[in-house]
Amino acid sequence: MVSLVVATFNRVTELQRLLKSLDAQSYKEFEVIVVDQNPDDRIVPVLHEHPELTIVHLRCKLGVSRARNAGLRVAKGEVIGFPDDDCWYPKDLLAKITAWLDTNPEFDGILTATRDQDDRVQAPKFPPRQGPCTRTSILRCAVIVGAFFRTSAVEAIGLFREDIGPGTSSPYQSGEDIDYLIRPLDCGMQLFYEPAFSVYHPDLNTRERLHRITFRYSVGVGYILRLHDYPWWVFAEVAGRSLGGVAVHLAKADIEGAYLYLLRAAGQLRGYLSRPHDSLKPAGASSAAGGDK
Repeated sequence: MVSLVVATFNRVTELQRLLKSLDAQSYKEFEVIVVDQNPDDRIVPVLHEHPELTIVHLRCKLGVSRARNAGLRVAKGEVIGFPDDDCWYPKDLLAKITAWLDTNPEFDGILTATRDQDDRVQAPKFPPRQGPCTRTSILRCAVIVGAFFRTSAVEAIGLFREDIGPGTSSPYQSGEDIDYLIRPLDCGMQLFYEPAFSVYHPDLNTRERLHRITFRYSVGVGYILRLHDYPWWVFAEVAGRSLGGVAVHLAKADIEGAYLYLLRAAGQLRGYLSRPHDSLKPAGASSAAGGDK
């Protein structure tokens, strides 16, 4: 069985789209753990519209990492995925994921590409080739909505860091997903990137969204690189792509685009120069899936 942990806040029609795509899955052995962070019952009618799905409805305070951890504590599947509440699956995705894991027992998890409604690759923007992930290549395919882990791996990785990611009070408003994908590699586990499989998500690169999130999300990314002891030349490659974006957009006389890339580079630098502290160490494995249920 597959457990899908969905953190949701302030989205109704988007959650409906996700659940409809899950209703259409050819593979039926899965549960949907919806971790509700809304202050009211706005999504309850949506959940009731899908009686064929096995839905576990939980509630918790704001914070995407907190919500995912709440879902992990009750997950019953042998495989665990983390779809966003505004993404959706092609109808054969879970069948492909479970078949791939069955025939590749040496791997602890698989990562897919992320595409938008027009089937354009959204993330990673500069993906590695298909194959096993390394500490370097994971930085170019670390998108948690397309990650599926064996539960045995999740038990070893532990919980998401609750002081990092959207909805926290820390300055690190992203990076919890990258952190969660680096940690298994540091433990000697094996992950595989398979771009032939896709999870769908609305366009991640709209100017409105980028103005709202670029700097604070980039601080989180830079911080994770520092936290996991990535050397300066790896950071330089990451930040160099941002600065390259500045140059490209200036050449196009796109001042707004250049500014957004400059914001990204500045945020990455600020995060990388931050000092890692004890409160952001990995959570213990004993509290993950299969633990306190």
